[in-house]
Amino acid sequence: MIRRASGGLLMLPWFDAAALRMLTQWYFPLSRGWAAAMAAAGSPERFMEAIPCGPFARRLLPGILARVEERKAALVTADTAWEAAFFGNGPAHTSFEAARLRAAMALGNLRGALVPLHVRSPLPAVAWHIEAPEQVAQRHAGRLDRPDEAFADAFNLADIEVSRGFLSSLGVEGWLRFPAPTPVAPGPAWARVAAPLATDGAGPPRGPSLVFTHGIAMETEFTGATRHSLAGLLGAGIRVIRPEGPWHGRRRVPGTYGGEPIFAGGPGGLLDYFHAHVIELGRLVAWARATRGGPVCLGGVSLGALTAQLAAVVARHWPAEMRPDALFLVAPSHSLLAVTFEGSLTRELGVPRAIRAGGWSVAEINRWRPLLDPLAEPAVDPARIVVVVGRSDDVTLTAGGEALVEAWKLPAENVFRAPAGHFSTSLGLARDAAPFTRLLQILRPA
Repeated sequence: MIRRASGGLLMLPWFDAAALRMLTQWYFPLSRGWAAAMAAAGSPERFMEAIPCGPFARRLLPGILARVEERKAALVTADTAWEAAFFGNGPAHTSFEAARLRAAMALGNLRGALVPLHVRSPLPAVAWHIEAPEQVAQRHAGRLDRPDEAFADAFNLADIEVSRGFLSSLGVEGWLRFPAPTPVAPGPAWARVAAPLATDGAGPPRGPSLVFTHGIAMETEFTGATRHSLAGLLGAGIRVIRPEGPWHGRRRVPGTYGGEPIFAGGPGGLLDYFHAHVIELGRLVAWARATRGGPVCLGGVSLGALTAQLAAVVARHWPAEMRPDALFLVAPSHSLLAVTFEGSLTRELGVPRAIRAGGWSVAEINRWRPLLDPLAEPAVDPARIVVVVGRSDDVTLTAGGEALVEAWKLPAENVFRAPAGHFSTSLGLARDAAPFTRLLQILRPA
């Protein structure tokens, strides 16, 4: 519905409030039920161990869980055929990609089957497992004591596998996969690549690349989304690389929905996520530079912007090939602590309350800010950093975005203030080309 709504509606004041209610009161609770159904292996008893239910749910569960198992098997079949086609001996064909996306979307759409359960007895939005500060310190205290090595990475670019490519409306598309840098994220890391078509028959054109990462719970694999606001950059000669963050999509932890461990784990979940994904972004920057030449821009939206901005600071300690040449940040913030305790999304989900109940104080969380926030200057010239801030963003907070702009001393021509809230700011990129125009001026100077 959101993708098809007219651009004007997306910018109306009510839209962001409605989107927040839809996410917190419907999408996340239905996703929690969907995750429990995925893990139940067809057993109503296992589902009810995770989410206690009454007689009404008990009558519906056998049919719902049978459909889940059927569609899980269909996705495994489609994914196996897709992997053989694009990473195996082939032959590759776009039909395998289409079948995989249809199967993933059909499985994800079964959230709707849980609506009657949610209406009768509201499902929880998050399965909390907040780790105590002492447990988190066992994993991350050494990193905090050695800030120069906190995101260190020894990686061979030869370990990045490139799929066969296929033609689409976006250009030449394909996938990358490579070993995840930390044990907290299961399976390999993935990224989708879309490159402009060569115009002279001499192979892929050289030029700029954009590595752009998503927000929390954004999973194009399970929504059937084939269009995105970055598609227009391909026509300008920019290759677009979209990573799949830890705990999302095919990297989902069994028994959870996409991104849930970031909420559910509290500060430990955030530290784990940033540790893994920041390093992954550095690897993708290095791969983009090695395979296409030209400048490499790093960016993201919401949680993706928070990850990209941290990577830009960490890059001061990385080899030159891992450092981005430019940044494109949509709805960023200078303080993750403020986002966690003051942001509307986290408050509506009960994140602050759960964190405090797990034994965390503000002072204890502040201790970990060097591993979470962009406290130092980035390894990117401020003149090459483009930021989009929503004037009424109450999720990652307008004040947080403005604080980042001030701390990094960004030039006025690189800062775009959308007359919108958090969700409409990112969706509004499909209507407002000005931030992209400025980015192109930086990446492709006259």
